[in-house]
Amino acid sequence: MNYLTQTQIKVYNLNINKGECIMTPRESEIMELIKKTPTISQQEIADILNIKRSSVAVHINNLSKQGYILGRRYIFRESPLITVIGGANVDVIGYPDSTIIKKDSNPGTIVKSGGGVGRNICENLAKLSAPVSFIGAFGEDSNGDMLINGLKEIGVNTDDVFIFQDTPTSTYLAILNEDRDMEFAINDMSIVEKLTPDMLFKKKKKIENANCVVMDTNLPESTIKYLLKDVKQKFYIDCVSVKKAEKLVECLDKIYFLKANKYEAQFLSGIEINSVEDAQIASEILFEKGIKSVVITIGELGLVYKDRNNSLYIKSKPMKIENASGAGDAFMAGYVYGDYTKMDLISKLKYATACSRVALKSKSTTIETVAIGSIEEEMENVE
Repeated sequence: MNYLTQTQIKVYNLNINKGECIMTPRESEIMELIKKTPTISQQEIADILNIKRSSVAVHINNLSKQGYILGRRYIFRESPLITVIGGANVDVIGYPDSTIIKKDSNPGTIVKSGGGVGRNICENLAKLSAPVSFIGAFGEDSNGDMLINGLKEIGVNTDDVFIFQDTPTSTYLAILNEDRDMEFAINDMSIVEKLTPDMLFKKKKKIENANCVVMDTNLPESTIKYLLKDVKQKFYIDCVSVKKAEKLVECLDKIYFLKANKYEAQFLSGIEINSVEDAQIASEILFEKGIKSVVITIGELGLVYKDRNNSLYIKSKPMKIENASGAGDAFMAGYVYGDYTKMDLISKLKYATACSRVALKSKSTTIETVAIGSIEEEMENVE
């Protein structure tokens, strides 16, 4: 018997009226039969509906293309996935034992791990138990295998990643100083340029069917503009860097949520930020440019938040920093998770800040699994 489980299908209970992805009556009938009997075969569906098995196969293929049927085995969810689109790379981080001596060999520790803003956010969301999928570019190499398998192991859906034979997986090299802040970094991320609008168009239905979409600005500018202007979704955007934030200038009004540090916010708002008050003014300017909600992080001073109804300032207590390179990614994951679980605004901002504090205490660029339980404790250090 040709059972659907042999084709390794994962079914999600999606809103059939979302966006342009509306099921035909026949597709709806097939979905209901699959939900009632996950082991039903294509032939059994054909017999019940009095149609040919080949027709059933066509309908199932259409459902898969539209994002209603995904994955590798039957798992039903009450809500669609959070989809993350962005950079994925191998991180090589150097930690000096003492003050860095320039133009010399410095004793220390070197750690290799999965990285990339989008991938880090995705990993953090998975560790927070959010249903999440990732769309990114990987080389057909050992580094790509390591990253993809690492995501799969923590429950991330990787069915829609792109794998390229002619380009290596991205690599990011960072050297931290004795204060565990970044001294300098070099990245080789040419593969991300292959994520063109045409490539993402192939995933449009699935992207529109997601609960929400988190995107970093490592993507090509043309792809960012395509997604923001042509795809119906709530986009949560991480600026990544000042240079990459330039890609957002022409489509700020399409952004549902923006996270920027003081330097990125300075560029996008056009004002210098030296205080909490400056950051609040910058957030007002960005809101007036059309962004629905914005967070500006201002280092040890905390953060400011702005939306239509709220202007808030959140700060946290001083702490010892082990590694600052993953804090922003952890914050974004915590914020999106807070939205997904319908936290109130203050709780959401405190939770996101607590996630970043947990990341700051780790040598890893993501929240360590053993530290998940300490997030709520860290919320007590946020005011």
